[in-house]
Amino acid sequence: MDTEPAVTAGAPVRAGRPRLPEPLGGAFVRRPAGVLAEIRESGCPVARVRTPAGRPAWLVTRAEDVRAGFMDPRLSLSGGRTPDPGVRRRALDLTLVNYDPPDHTRIRRLATPALTPARMAAHRERIERAAAELLDAADAARGRGPIELMGAFARPFAFRSLCEVFDVPEEERAALYEPVALLADKTGRSAAEVDASVTRVDAFVRGEMARRSAAPGDDLVSRVLAAWQEQGGASEDEVASLLAMLLLAGFDSTVQAMGMSVVALLAHPQVQQRLSEEPERIPRAVDELLRWDTPGSFGTKRLALEDIRFGDTVIPAGSGVLLSVAAANHDPRCHADPGTLDPGRSTASRHLSFGLGPHYCPGSGLARLELTVALTRLLGRWHRLAPAVPLSQLAWGGGYLHRRLAALPVLPGGPA
Repeated sequence: MDTEPAVTAGAPVRAGRPRLPEPLGGAFVRRPAGVLAEIRESGCPVARVRTPAGRPAWLVTRAEDVRAGFMDPRLSLSGGRTPDPGVRRRALDLTLVNYDPPDHTRIRRLATPALTPARMAAHRERIERAAAELLDAADAARGRGPIELMGAFARPFAFRSLCEVFDVPEEERAALYEPVALLADKTGRSAAEVDASVTRVDAFVRGEMARRSAAPGDDLVSRVLAAWQEQGGASEDEVASLLAMLLLAGFDSTVQAMGMSVVALLAHPQVQQRLSEEPERIPRAVDELLRWDTPGSFGTKRLALEDIRFGDTVIPAGSGVLLSVAAANHDPRCHADPGTLDPGRSTASRHLSFGLGPHYCPGSGLARLELTVALTRLLGRWHRLAPAVPLSQLAWGGGYLHRRLAALPVLPGGPA
């Protein structure tokens, strides 16, 4: 949504105009904390850079400024435009990240009551059963070798958890997994494949809406439809897109958060041992692990509708702005000794990995539940989890807006 055109790598710089720094490339994806700390602690914590796509953007890196940015309505996700409600769209053609309040608010409120921690807790038993069954299968398949945790556990567990919350029939789950997984990671996929997957998710969501309208249950789709029937205020396309977004956003971000949490524990075996011996500490430790590393180093890119001041820096109207969640999560002004992984940290819940304000992640309750169950089951099943390859050799993909751990081979230490 930048107002400046994209440029290609190696494009000439206008005479007399300095080249913008480009800190968000491959080295950033592998190790964002160091790159962001250098910017945050410099004399210019609000820095103008060029993204890997060649677009200029402003990085906001200090926690106080990032928090203020999340709450500032002048930083727009829609670019100041209101989607035309008369245009027919598939689910995912537009999502909540294409709307600003009040349109964002009228759509989001249909799902918020259905996603509270208390509502999500009602699904805990089935989610725990899914975790246990997947770990049983991983144990049976591995012999004495390593387990590739992302494929054997994290992805199927996150998907099965969503299926429980959405009450997806068993016979439909395998067919649904394919388009959801493709849309979560489009690497190497053609535009036609992506388009076909959007169509398949759209058909699934609308089919579920019709089924639950005829026979409501105690699931997320039924609750959203009940709120829509009671409150109105949204089109059928908007409701379908809301449900599809919750399905897709609740998948890969949670998968990656699981992987990153395990990587953190592999790098800190004393913390891992402590949580294995005292699993009652895991729910609180989840917030510290979310602070420690996050798939989304930045909030969704925003557009400044007016000139906006952060400290001594004024970001001009029309500029693209990246609020650095990862930099804020490691800001020593907010978190003492941020380079220490402390599962008892008193400020851990102030992390910004779920965002803040009107766009705070509506699925945070489910994500916390999944992470708590996953880590409790993993550390309860296997003690002394160890990396099967040096952590420095793990392959990181995705991009600066959403980092992705491709694989995580681990060596279980046996039953605790």
